[in-house]
Amino acid sequence: MAGRLLLIGIGISDERGISLAGLEALRACDKIYAERYTNFMPEGTLSRLEKLCGKGITVLSREAVEGEKEILESAKDGTVALVVAGDPMIATTHVSLLLAAKKRGIATEVIHSSSILSAAIGESGLQAYKFGKTVTLAYWRDNYRPMSAYDVISENLARGLHTLLLLDIDEKLGPMKPSAAADVLLKMEAAGKKGIILPSTKLVLLKGMGWQSPTRAYCALSELGKYDAKDGPAVLIVPAKLHFLEEEFLSLL
Repeated sequence: MAGRLLLIGIGISDERGISLAGLEALRACDKIYAERYTNFMPEGTLSRLEKLCGKGITVLSREAVEGEKEILESAKDGTVALVVAGDPMIATTHVSLLLAAKKRGIATEVIHSSSILSAAIGESGLQAYKFGKTVTLAYWRDNYRPMSAYDVISENLARGLHTLLLLDIDEKLGPMKPSAAADVLLKMEAAGKKGIILPSTKLVLLKGMGWQSPTRAYCALSELGKYDAKDGPAVLIVPAKLHFLEEEFLSLL
């Protein structure tokens, strides 16, 4: 039997975000894996998905997915799926996994689903063509203080483009809270000294998009902490100069 590897997205909500094509594919699989480090799933999502597809789902760590060995070994002689929150091909680690499978002669298929990249733009009311490069805002650690997000914000603002910031999701620390994001951004400003991120800088906060009680806010950086207790992973948008329709939409968030 020829091996086959499927990457199946379940979208930005819970198990109800999976497509009919994705659900049918899971029911036909010999083995199903899932990962929860590139995106966050609501509590109970995978157990309910197991009931829908009638199969057990094995959750893999980041190291196991990036190591690729277990998934590829399972896919040599059967049909194997990796379940991913959001759209599978947004994370580069999944691209690497597909390439490794192809090099081993394993057939691959991707079943796409909704992504925060499109959902965030739609929920914000900002014009899609005015977005520049998207970047992840990573947790700062004692020996790891990346400035890439600050550089991208600076470059996008110089071109009159909005910036979508994907807040980091760490296996130990969990999804980055809005207050933690504000703290990292201010530390970046202290290091970069370009005057582009201030406590008064207004940002768009979108939290728990696709979940039961999503949060949408247009507020100053200094106010982000009051949204820490809301459910779901968050993204921030740093707006450039706004069109009057964009301003009107944001005023209603």
